[in-house]
Amino acid sequence: MPVGQPRTRVVNSATCPLAGYCPNMATKKIEDGIRSYLGSIGSTSKPMVDREAVKSLKTQVRNTADPIEKLRLLAALEDERAGRMPDHSAHEAVFVAEAKAWAADEGISASAFQSLKVPDDVLRAAGFSVSSSRSTGSTRTGGRAQKIPMEDVQAAARSLGAQWKLGDLAGALDREPATIRNYVNKLVADGSVKDLGDDPQHNGRGRAPKLYTSR
Repeated sequence: MPVGQPRTRVVNSATCPLAGYCPNMATKKIEDGIRSYLGSIGSTSKPMVDREAVKSLKTQVRNTADPIEKLRLLAALEDERAGRMPDHSAHEAVFVAEAKAWAADEGISASAFQSLKVPDDVLRAAGFSVSSSRSTGSTRTGGRAQKIPMEDVQAAARSLGAQWKLGDLAGALDREPATIRNYVNKLVADGSVKDLGDDPQHNGRGRAPKLYTSR
């Protein structure tokens, strides 16, 4: 499915299985959610104080004559002064649910996310294959991925039909898109695969994925 088109799934409209996230989001919202999650990594874990709320409560305390209401306002003021811990669970939920498919369409590898300090447990929850050593090009067991014979790559490409994207071939070969890109470039160079250009159906943010066809 082209990047930029809504990816819909059949879900119970009355519930959302992940905190703050319903899985029929359009691609733009998915990308914004991933961006927000990446931006939250390494952010302060100190409680955040809403200074405007504190100021408002102080004013209400001064202007309230009812002692019971004043007690309630003072309690609320204490809570606001203590601050609240930032909650990034909704952004992480989007990342876990959508990052793997989005990254496949964009040609982004797990190691690229690791360079931005995304925790390995979050990457695994999202469906990426990572090793505890964080070594580039590793397999699920932590060793270096074996080279794929070109004839196997060609056979997988032909099985995808008339048109396919880099992410489609990466999924068929169970490798990262960044790794498969090297094979595709070689196949284009020797004429086994034709680059059809950018996907004309792409209408989302970011660059359009390229379409390919086997000859």
